[in-house]
Parts: sequence; C-alpha cells; structure tokens
Amino acid sequence: MKGVVRLEQPVNFIDKIDSFTIMGDPGCDGLGAEIMTTFSKALSLEDTDFKIILGDLVPFGMEQFYGQIYELINEVALSPVYTLCGNHDTEYYSKYFGLRNYCLLNNDLLIVMLDDSRRVFEAETLDFLREILAKHHRRNILVTFHIPPPNNISPNSIRRDEWVKLRSIMDPYKSQIKYVLSGHVHSYFRDNVDGYEIIVSAGAGARLEFLGRLPEKKNSFHHILQFYFDSNSDLKFYYRSLADVSYNREENNQTISKYLLHSFMSESSTHMRYQLFADDAYDKGYLGTEKLFRVLAKSAFYHARSYFSVLNQLFDINSNFIQSEHLEGEDRKHLSTEYVPQALDTHAPLALYAFNQTYAAKTNYSDLLPEAIKAYEEGSDIERYTYFVCSSCGNTGVLTTKLERCPICGAPLDKIITM
Repeated sequence: MKGVVRLEQPVNFIDKIDSFTIMGDPGCDGLGAEIMTTFSKALSLEDTDFKIILGDLVPFGMEQFYGQIYELINEVALSPVYTLCGNHDTEYYSKYFGLRNYCLLNNDLLIVMLDDSRRVFEAETLDFLREILAKHHRRNILVTFHIPPPNNISPNSIRRDEWVKLRSIMDPYKSQIKYVLSGHVHSYFRDNVDGYEIIVSAGAGARLEFLGRLPEKKNSFHHILQFYFDSNSDLKFYYRSLADVSYNREENNQTISKYLLHSFMSESSTHMRYQLFADDAYDKGYLGTEKLFRVLAKSAFYHARSYFSVLNQLFDINSNFIQSEHLEGEDRKHLSTEYVPQALDTHAPLALYAFNQTYAAKTNYSDLLPEAIKAYEEGSDIERYTYFVCSSCGNTGVLTTKLERCPICGAPLDKIITM
C-alpha cells in the first residue's frame, strides 16, 4: 500500500518495521509549486516503511485544498502515509484523513497521535491517551501532537496547564516514552522538558523560521527525521536535510522537462520585459501603467520560480553559490572571447559598448561571491555592506567611499542606486 491511510479505528496494529519517516507542516504557507516540490522530495524517499505528517497539510479550510494535497500524496508517496491534524487542518480533515486521535502499534513500538489543533487537549483526547497507555504500552513509545509543549526554544506552544494535563497521564510511562514529537514551528530543534525529550520538526515545505540571527545549519534546511531501531531495539532517529534530495519525475520526462524549461525561460524574459516597460511608463509619466507593469513583473517572477523549483534547480545556499560562480565565470568568458571580438570585427559599436560595460562590471565585482562563499564555509555570513549599482551600465560593488560618478560609464550620482 502507498499513499494516504485514512484510519477509522483508534487502535491500529501494524507489521514489524525497520524504520519510518516523520515530516511536518507542508501546506500552511499555501500549495504553490515550489512548496509542493519540497514536500514531494520528502514523500518520495523510498527507504522507510511508512511516513507520518505532523499536521498543517493545507493553508486553510477550503475543501479544494484538501483534495489537492490528498491527490498529491497519493500520486507521489511510495509508502503508506499517516497524518496528524494541525491548526490549519480543522475543516475537512476527518473527511479526507480520518480520525484525529489514534495509535499505531506492534510488539516493539507504540505511536500515539493526539489532536491539539485548537491548542487544547479535549477530554476525549486525554481519555484516549490514558486508555492506550494503560492497555498497549510498549518498550518504545512515541507521543505526537501538532503544537509543541512549552519549551526553552520557541514561545509558540500550548499553554503550560495543557502540558500539565498531558504529563500527568504520561508520567507513569516516562521511561518508555522515548520522544514527544511536534510540528507547528517551522524549524528543527530538541529540548528536554520535565524529563521528556521534545523534538520539533516542521520542515517539509512551509517557509522556515530562524530562531536567532544565524541558526545552526540544520535549522536552515527543509528536512525530515528518520526513525529506526538500534542494536538494542531502542528507538533512535537522525536528521536528514532535503537540500541534497531530488524529486525528478518531471525532470526525467523529456517532454515535460522541455516544457518546464521553456516556461521558465519565457517567464524570466517576461519578468524583465515588464520591468523595462514599467521603467518606460514611469519616465513618460504613466504612473498607473507603471504600477500595473510592476505587478505583472512580480507575477512572472513567481511563475519562473515555480518552474525553476520543479526543475530541481533550487537547493541550499552552498549550491546557489556554486551555480552563481559558474554562471559569472561563463559570462565573463563568453564576453571576452566571443562577444567583444565579434562586435569589433563586425563594427557593431552599440553592442561593443554593452558587452564591454558588462564585462567591466562583472570583473569589478568578481571578488564579492568568493568572500561570501568563504564566510559561509566558516559557518558565518558576510557583513551587511552598503552596495551600489549603476542603473546605466550595471557596475556593482561595495560602497566604501562616496561616489561622484560611475567609474565605468561616467553616469552621475543620481543614476547610482545604493542598497
């Protein structure tokens, strides 16, 4: 079996397993193509017996979103998928995904799924937990609910009194409860709360929350957690970044891949054209038209980003640096060895101007990326410099002294943009 397992019984016996995957919060920021590409990476991993989604499958309670995420899971997942109800999932959850309180168990493991989607544990939920732990406690117990307990990392949690209610039921089984697992906070962290190991993992698609200026790199990536049993049959897990995971069904389809690439290039070109049209409208005093073109340019940008993501071209910061250095080097090589010589040989003075100015600008800022790469490799970030960009020729650099004019094309100060 693969895809959504819609459970209608609270107690569900499963076969002996080797491992399973946990992921959280794929849909609360919308079901856009970029987000769903990340979610598909998590779903398509083949190396565990089943998967559990820790809630927030949809952005809000419109039924069409439940249908869309349900169909995507069934299409992409290569193993059974169990779900937990999140605070965004309150309307049609039961219709598509079944019970909100249930458990999975075999001789080695008990996984308890609890509903705290409204930030409280209802009496029904507490009674269920009490009964399940009394009748079916196992050596390895995993208790899961969407919104995490109070902790030392994030204030976005249930109230302390709600946690006390839950803890009073769990305490007799504390030695067997290996982990308390939640999503909701779009990050990854671990904490020890009242003797329980708390894990928060919500990195299956929604935008990440940085709990500090520069988080640990684990917090910077979309991710899943993979649980397994060690040689002593104790439940363990490890963190797995999705940055190096590819979902390539579309990429491997030659026709679809060609269409996606063409669409990306078309929308990228459209984005730039609309930006240029907006500048032209502004210069001619058509401010309403300028605003329209700016909006259309932004729309084209997001379309292009979606195609770029589906083509597996969005990875981590390090990969972005590698791509950027390669592209800049290729541009400088083509300009110096092909484009400038051809413009000279064929007496194309305007093209020569454009090629020379671009080459000079790219050479001028060629040390910016290496500095950022070195800082990233050392686990830090570059300074938030003030940069300048010449709006006439594209010359760019760090603004260390006051500029009177662009040193490449001679444009005056009012043509130079600072950032």
